[in-house]
Amino acid sequence: MKKFRSASALLAVTTGCALLLTACGQSAEGGSQEAKDGKDRTIGIAMPTKSSERWIADGRNMTESLEKAGFATTLQYGEDDPDQQVAQIENMITQGVDALVVAAINGEALSNVLQQAADADIPVISYDRLILGSPHIDYYASFDNEKVGELQATYIVEKLGLASGAKKGPFNIELFAGSNDDNNTKYFFNGAMKVLKPYLDKKQLVVRSRQTQLNQVTTLRWDGGTAQKRM
Repeated sequence: MKKFRSASALLAVTTGCALLLTACGQSAEGGSQEAKDGKDRTIGIAMPTKSSERWIADGRNMTESLEKAGFATTLQYGEDDPDQQVAQIENMITQGVDALVVAAINGEALSNVLQQAADADIPVISYDRLILGSPHIDYYASFDNEKVGELQATYIVEKLGLASGAKKGPFNIELFAGSNDDNNTKYFFNGAMKVLKPYLDKKQLVVRSRQTQLNQVTTLRWDGGTAQKRM
């Protein structure tokens, strides 16, 4: 991993693209204006799915920000199919994109295609879901995922009146985590459990299924139907 960059807004991704492409376009004399303003540069954006409004918004906002900065873009959604996402990224590489932004469906499935990007000197930004197991990631842009988990759990505690002592419980609760192939899942879960554990220990919150370990509560591909069936 060459460089990590944490961000709480999509601006970090567009900034990372601009920095990378400027560096790629520079000459020994200090770089061309074409490279600096994004002219004739294309960014390939690989998003995981359109089934979540969040990813639709991320793709739209990223495209708008990059095009406003002068870059052309190509945006693809893998629809939670790792093979489809690999094929889409391969196609972007064949088209000769100047950089890739990848929100991985399954990072382990991308090793070969990331090697192809490296061979073509195409820098890669891993967006939100950290891609592990490959040395060919140039930047990582994400959120403080453990803090997100803490905030989610804090909302529950406050709404149940546990923090103020206004209500003692017990309250029944079931735990659901994200996909087991998403590196962020453990951070969301750990952040949430840091807040919930004291109330679970005191039996103010009760998990009637007794499923409280991460490997018991993951939800493949973050699928709502899978979570509903388990509930």
